[in-house]
Amino acid sequence: MAPKNLDQGQPNATDLAQRSVYGSFDARVHSEPTIEPDMTVMILLRRLDGQFIRAFLKPSSTDAVSYRSAQHLTTESLVFVSGSTVATHDHHHQLDNGDTAAPEVASFRVAKLTVRSRARAVLPEHPRLHGAPGEVLPPAGAAGGELLRERLDNRLLDARVAATAAIFKLSSGVHELAVEHLAARGFFHVPTPALVAYEFPGEEDDLFSVPYFGRTARLAPTGEVHLGMALSADLERVYDFHSVFRREPGSDGRHLTEFTMLELVFSLQRDWTEILDTASDLIVSLVQSLQKRDKYLELTRTAQRLYPSAGKFKLGLDQHGKLIRLTFKEAKEILRASLGQQSNDDDDEDFTREEEAALGRFLASDESHIGHPTDVFVVTHFPRHLRPCNIYPSEDGDNTSQSFDVILRGQEIITGCRLLHSHEELRSAFTTRVPPIDPDSAEWRPYVLAHEIGMPPWGGFGMGINRLVQGFWGLDDIRETVLFPRDATRLTP
Repeated sequence: MAPKNLDQGQPNATDLAQRSVYGSFDARVHSEPTIEPDMTVMILLRRLDGQFIRAFLKPSSTDAVSYRSAQHLTTESLVFVSGSTVATHDHHHQLDNGDTAAPEVASFRVAKLTVRSRARAVLPEHPRLHGAPGEVLPPAGAAGGELLRERLDNRLLDARVAATAAIFKLSSGVHELAVEHLAARGFFHVPTPALVAYEFPGEEDDLFSVPYFGRTARLAPTGEVHLGMALSADLERVYDFHSVFRREPGSDGRHLTEFTMLELVFSLQRDWTEILDTASDLIVSLVQSLQKRDKYLELTRTAQRLYPSAGKFKLGLDQHGKLIRLTFKEAKEILRASLGQQSNDDDDEDFTREEEAALGRFLASDESHIGHPTDVFVVTHFPRHLRPCNIYPSEDGDNTSQSFDVILRGQEIITGCRLLHSHEELRSAFTTRVPPIDPDSAEWRPYVLAHEIGMPPWGGFGMGINRLVQGFWGLDDIRETVLFPRDATRLTP
């Protein structure tokens, strides 16, 4: 029988009882080597997927150069080892919810060891969150605050923690799945510029301004403006997956100054419910794929070492397989009648952060009368004055708008709407806005022209990828979703 290579999957207990399993792999030195009385060198290695290996090097069975090199290895050095697995053990560590995570710890007899890269002898102090033998993991909720600051200060070492790396891999998976979903539905990727000329009067403090060859440019807060112009060029269904920028002054766990958005717009054939259905279908597809495909399930299992709530996301759907929907007024009534919320009982005022969170908890609970318990739902028909001036009014004539938010675990992750396509209506909306937008200004002229040459009926939405990942796995702080996060306090690494 051909030997099984370790890179092709881990051996089961029966395999190991019958024979040694030969293989080779890259690994990090997790702890410095120790020398046993019989001169065996023992090193705890950490494979790049987070599995731990107790590596044994014996003078009688290990290459002489390898044996000498192993005695002087430093932690976090990168090595390549060849040899055979002789036993595996389950190393259990307790999670705060009573569950246990049990990464295999294999005993590996090393025949040859090559040092690929030697780490400095003394590395910066950083939290040890790998879940190695003897390593105590923090309780849930402790990932924020001072511990998170230390992790972000040592981000590259932190990213070597398998549970942390799983977050970034999941974010990549969301990108992969979203592109797959949109391409199958006739959408085309149109890159939008990060440097723009326009600004929204009265919102200047929300944008970053940069000098640009004697002029002032802004870092784009959205791609919607340019995606809309692409529709006017008859591209019909377009999207961009890109970074956007907002001057968020605080670090509150849910805002970044640079974050990733998926924005899409398309020509409407019937009415604005096409946008609602498109958003619902995308979210349902993403969540179900993340919950069912093996490679994402494996990432979830890895993340559970640090984030016990990962894998517990509830996707409750209506009888048509869509996200559960309720209107803005219905949501307000739930807050008052079912949750006793008194802080904001005016139907003309937007939801507070606390109210969004309360709605999220209620619809995810068994007490919800709206439908199956769900961690994600849609709120429609926001009052017109709470939305931008160029959004279509509701056909109901009740001063609401053809707009919606998708709330995921108590946070808005999608805002969508139908937008004005008549150039006369757009000009009127701009000039009556407070403060007004000059439709004939140089910065806004290209957008207005796109409507003047015949803009199709259109709409779309923007989805915050970082908030989606944060909510799906129940992460406390949005900065955990970004390898190199940027907020008001952080410009490094």
